[in-house]
Amino acid sequence: MLNTDYTITIIEDDPLQLENLETALTEQGFQVKAFTERKPAEASFDEALPDLVISDIILGNEIDGGFELAKHLLSYERAIPVIFLSERQSEFDIYTGHALGAIDYLPKPISLSVLTAKVKNLLRITGTAPTADKAEKSIIDGLRLANEEFKAYWQDKALDLTATEFEMLKQFALTGERGVVTYDTLQESTQGVVERNTINTHICRIRSAFKKIDPEFNLIHNEYGRGYSWYEK
Repeated sequence: MLNTDYTITIIEDDPLQLENLETALTEQGFQVKAFTERKPAEASFDEALPDLVISDIILGNEIDGGFELAKHLLSYERAIPVIFLSERQSEFDIYTGHALGAIDYLPKPISLSVLTAKVKNLLRITGTAPTADKAEKSIIDGLRLANEEFKAYWQDKALDLTATEFEMLKQFALTGERGVVTYDTLQESTQGVVERNTINTHICRIRSAFKKIDPEFNLIHNEYGRGYSWYEK
C-alpha cells in the first residue's frame, strides 16, 4: 500500500481550481500545501521540500511562472518531481516542462480521479537522486549556459530570464560575435511561441537582464531587416 505521509505542494492561480485540487488530494490522505503565487511557494521550499510539486504554467502575471518555479527547484540538491497542469500544449511548452525536470505535463481540464491515480503511481516509483548539471558551450566570452536548468550566467552572475528568453539568448551564445541571429532563428528557437512582432520586446527584456548585472552593457544590436548581432562597438 502507498504511504500517504507524502507532502504535495500545489501552485494554481485560479482559487476554485486550487481548492478542487487540494480537496481531491487531501481526501486521499496526502499532506497538501496550496499556493496561488510562485514566490510564497518557493519560500516554503526553504523551510521543507515537498515530495511532489503540481503547478500551472501561467501564475498570475507570470506567463512562465511554473517554469521559473521548476528552475528554482533545480537549485536544491534533492530532486523534486514536478507535474505541470496547463492549457498551454505547444510542443515547445511541453519540451520546456520536461527539460526543467517535469515528470509529467498534463492538459487542463483534467479529471481529478485521473490526476490522483497518476500522483499515486508517481510517488510509488519515483526516485530522488539529483540530476547532473550539464552546460552547453557558449562561444561568447563571459556568457555561460546551464542548459538543463534554462539558466544563463554573465560574468558568473545569473541572468534573470524566462525559459523563452533563455532559448533566444542561447542563439547568440551559439552564433558568437558578429554573426547575425535572424528573426526567423529567434522565432524558431521558441517553436513559434514568440511572434515576429514581439521579438523586440523580448530582446529589450534580455538587454535589461544584462544591465542589472552590468549597467554599461551594450552588446546586442539590431541589424535592420535581418535580426540582431552581438558585438562591441
